[in-house]
Amino acid sequence: MKRNLIVFVCLVVLMVTFFTMFSFCAEKKTKDFVIGFANGYFGNTWRSQFIDGAEKAANKWKERGIIKEFIVQNVNDDVTKQIVQLNSLIDKGVDCLIINPVSAESLAPIVRRAKQKGVLIVNCDDPAAYEGTYSVCGDHRAFFGIQVKWLVEQIKDMQEAKIVAIQGLAGNSCDKVRRDEAHKILANYPNIKILAEVPGGWNETVAQEAMTNFLSTYPQIDAVLTQDVQAEGIMRAYDIAGKPYPIMTGDYTFGFLRKWKQHPELKSIGVTYNPGIGADAVEVAVRLLLGYTFKEGVLQPNQVDPNLINTVIVPPAYVVTWDAQPDAPWLEGYNLKPFTKTISLDEALKIGEGLPDTADLDGFLTDEELDSLFDKPKN
Repeated sequence: MKRNLIVFVCLVVLMVTFFTMFSFCAEKKTKDFVIGFANGYFGNTWRSQFIDGAEKAANKWKERGIIKEFIVQNVNDDVTKQIVQLNSLIDKGVDCLIINPVSAESLAPIVRRAKQKGVLIVNCDDPAAYEGTYSVCGDHRAFFGIQVKWLVEQIKDMQEAKIVAIQGLAGNSCDKVRRDEAHKILANYPNIKILAEVPGGWNETVAQEAMTNFLSTYPQIDAVLTQDVQAEGIMRAYDIAGKPYPIMTGDYTFGFLRKWKQHPELKSIGVTYNPGIGADAVEVAVRLLLGYTFKEGVLQPNQVDPNLINTVIVPPAYVVTWDAQPDAPWLEGYNLKPFTKTISLDEALKIGEGLPDTADLDGFLTDEELDSLFDKPKN
């Protein structure tokens, strides 16, 4: 009797386990996903293009019935507001959060809460280092390192080269990775002196004000190091001061590229930090929701915490110089092939025909390139 009871109990346990597993598999979603897209900054045209690309990628999956709702929430560098928004999205029951954080450290508790509820977390653009999450980021080291190396090539033979730097958004992880790469490169050239370095907020007006202050403070400026949609503001400061343009890293907005063409005396370079990274993050997130898994070796060390292997790193789409220079020394040391194209200024301008000055030279991962990152689910 006792033996029969034990057998009966074991059968019940097996049946409960089987039906639980069956129920779990049956309930696993394959469509109608709700995705929240939390954008932490909205202060320039790059961000508009970034969001537009993400929405277009989401709409493609909406038409296929895979995405039910794609919720975009923007803040302008307001971490408190972003925390409120993320909590609201979690309470709404999103399946995935794509996060461009205002402050990676401040959002860590919210990320933990989302993970506890089974929400997929994909960090976008900003290489936030959260365990158990993924990041889809442009290659910030390559983006800025190429420009710094180009600048060095122009001034390395000067006995003493004096430069100023107008960087990005203070406290932002992307900006920190870029500045660290710049300082690492410049440390090899003791003849290059940084007179001053300030944040420009990835904003033309702020950059113009900073450059105006530099011009009134320093009688000699041999070169200007800047990044992301700030170059035209710097040029305006020189125009107002009535001074010739310096050697300077440039931009990849078509407004800057067209102005550069009008001033062939200007020595500059344009390297894209693709606004299309927003669309790339959506595409990666959807595939993960559908059960795709990354192939071995695809995920790279996080650009903030190299001990965390969680990042899809997307190289710059284009490197623009007056004449295309595919074998230039400033391209060395970065994993650019086959994605990055070296093109001339004229080729860049041809791509931009019909587009407004505010549009950026851009690039996206193709479906073929995206699928090559993954092993598809068997069922």
